[in-house]
Amino acid sequence: MNIIGTWKVKKVGMFDVEIGTVMRTVEEIMAMEETDEIIEVKQMLTITVVFYEGGKLEMRIVVPPEEVEAALEDGAVIAEDGTTTVMEAEWKIENGEMFYNLGDEGEIDGKPIDPWIKADYDEDGYLVMTNLAFEKA
Repeated sequence: MNIIGTWKVKKVGMFDVEIGTVMRTVEEIMAMEETDEIIEVKQMLTITVVFYEGGKLEMRIVVPPEEVEAALEDGAVIAEDGTTTVMEAEWKIENGEMFYNLGDEGEIDGKPIDPWIKADYDEDGYLVMTNLAFEKA
């Protein structure tokens, strides 16, 4: 599959005390009772990831209308579609597998961590990056 282009959220990993992290679909989340946590998760549903030629990606999120002024005051650049870039990273294909680099640094047990994280595809064919599953838009 060609990774280049815009991808939209189809599932979000949500923690459940009894069973751990569960991937919930957009439809499941939209049907949930509105709590502060669910409002935040619903905002995550507006995330898109744009993959560019040359190994660059941008994660964007819609800025709610009531937050635009404050975001602009904080220096955010808001595109015509109402999104702002919240993260830029690198991506690569290696041996037919996709990896992305969030720039994480440090050590675990005295060994440097590998900043490249392997992206997977779930049972529905969605691209999974950390706790988000995406479908090409």
